Amino acid sequence: MPLFLLVCLALPLRPADVEDEVRAAVILDADRDGLGDELEQALLEQFVPVLQLSARECDGLPAVFHPGLPQPQLLARNGTLYGQAFPRTSSAVSGRLIELHYYHLWTRDCGRGGHDLDAEHVSVLVRAQTTAGAQDEWKALFWYAAAHEDTVCDFSSAAKAKDLEAEDRGATVWVSRGKHASFLHRGACTWGCGGDVCENSKAWRATRIINVGEARALLNGTEWIRSTHWPMLEKLGIDFTEELMVSLNKRKDPGVMTLHVPLRAPQAVLLAGDSTADALAVSGNKTGGAIETAGTRTGNAVAKSTKGTGRALRATFRETGRFLGINRK
Repeated sequence: MPLFLLVCLALPLRPADVEDEVRAAVILDADRDGLGDELEQALLEQFVPVLQLSARECDGLPAVFHPGLPQPQLLARNGTLYGQAFPRTSSAVSGRLIELHYYHLWTRDCGRGGHDLDAEHVSVLVRAQTTAGAQDEWKALFWYAAAHEDTVCDFSSAAKAKDLEAEDRGATVWVSRGKHASFLHRGACTWGCGGDVCENSKAWRATRIINVGEARALLNGTEWIRSTHWPMLEKLGIDFTEELMVSLNKRKDPGVMTLHVPLRAPQAVLLAGDSTADALAVSGNKTGGAIETAGTRTGNAVAKSTKGTGRALRATFRETGRFLGINRK
């Protein structure tokens, strides 16, 4: 063996080399998605949204559930949020991308057509320009707020982070009283199906965020996500499709973009007032016909929407019934 190779092999590792090896060895990735647990938690805490909650909210604060149970069982109403972080790739957006979800979970929807258990969420796409992606490099690109997602009353929206002044911190999100739909600006709150109210709100910033991991590898005792008593598991998918990222990138007008404009006609029927919605919920054959028509329109519209078609079609009929108070399972 050449002498210079023997000399190189005999040289001790530099402190920086040892530090890099140790760091690589201790990076934990419990949900096996390629992101270290420490980075996921740091980003979830950095970009946690500020929720504007009604002072008259009938369910108090977002709930935390007992860990390790197959069904969601209330532990406390203390404003805890559940989070999710997973890597993304895109041909429309450069850099290293991570999608973050924030789930505000409730023991009940106590608005019109209420039901037990309510899972709502907000999400953000963040980017680092380098592959190393140190924590201070990450900036938010886009925000998404789910409002009556995958129903005839869907008024979900998205916006560029810079338009919300939320590139390096959480966006402000208005949560409707009782129904818990999420809105990126207060004025949109009344435009779902007439049952949303965002008045007398107080800002709430969660101090605890529990990482739920991935659907295939749930973390921190959140097995109750798989319960059939609510559609929580379906919400763990992506919000920022390639089509949505392209649309937001091309958008020249500042402000919030509503994602389901084709649903305005059936929404207008329900916006006529609570009495109209109540009549739809109890009108026998007319109810069936109205829901069938609304469901057809919803299916057609959602198939063209920026969300995943399969997930939306599976959820449309069930969630529309839940909103109208017909099917509460």
